[in-house]
Amino acid sequence: MNIIKTTLLTAALIFPVSVHLHAQDTATADSEPAPIVIEPLFEYPVAPDSLGTLQEKSTWVAERFWDGLDIGNRQSVDQNALNHAMGVFVELTRWSDSDAIVKTIDNLLQSLVANPTLSLQFTKAAEEKLYGPRAQYWSDELYLKFIDNLLKTKKIKKERTLRYRRHADLLRNSMTGGKPAEFDYTLPSGTTAHYRPDGVLTVIEFGDPDCDDCRFAKLKMETDVEFSELVDRGQVNVLFIITNKNEGWEEKLSGFPTKWHTGANEEIDDLMDLRSTPSIYVIDEEGKIAAKNIPVTTAMSIIKAKVTEKEKI
Repeated sequence: MNIIKTTLLTAALIFPVSVHLHAQDTATADSEPAPIVIEPLFEYPVAPDSLGTLQEKSTWVAERFWDGLDIGNRQSVDQNALNHAMGVFVELTRWSDSDAIVKTIDNLLQSLVANPTLSLQFTKAAEEKLYGPRAQYWSDELYLKFIDNLLKTKKIKKERTLRYRRHADLLRNSMTGGKPAEFDYTLPSGTTAHYRPDGVLTVIEFGDPDCDDCRFAKLKMETDVEFSELVDRGQVNVLFIITNKNEGWEEKLSGFPTKWHTGANEEIDDLMDLRSTPSIYVIDEEGKIAAKNIPVTTAMSIIKAKVTEKEKI
């Protein structure tokens, strides 16, 4: 079921209406799409009409959402059905009280501790809905809760948790609000430079000069007059880090603005959370990650807003 339909179903749980949804297979353009029916694992709760606000309704449903699963009597569940349920729950988290969501997830995970199979299945569902390319939205904090629960669950072979250990390391090295991991990078001259937050607002673009989206991000920063002036005045730093040293990478950096810092690090994706291409980070004046894996226009807007805020002080 796609994100739009999941959102509509979630809205139906918050604001009770009659709704009929079908996921559809659109792989063959010349034939009629065949409906894919996913039987729910349990009956999803519906918010009572007596509740007033969107947050109240969302929180009420989210707090009771997993009650119908009867985890104690299940060894495993259908993964597709669980993914669907997780998608609905994740949509609810966007409007619910954040403390209530954390408590609800903590209670859910506590009930999974003695069930390694379900713990793994829930982590897979959380990966799809909170971390992967098809996620409704990315939430490192919530996804890490599922990973941490899995890693402390006994009777799961280490090789089945390796990908999640890696995800946890990447996320903790690059959590929004935390300090980014320091790293070395090779300059086009062949010498080595070291990056660490230095108290200057910084945009880091991890990408490839041959990537269309990476070139677009570079062009947007180069041609934005206000942003370029901030770079020229030294109020903002820009790093462009190539993640693959393909032949001739040094020459490909020769046309970059002279005020930018450019280089390459082929191991950076084992250190930082680079889920998009390009992967763009904004580092604030405290040396913390203000935002990551965002569009370049969003990054520039954050930078400009922070400069404006500082100038008002």
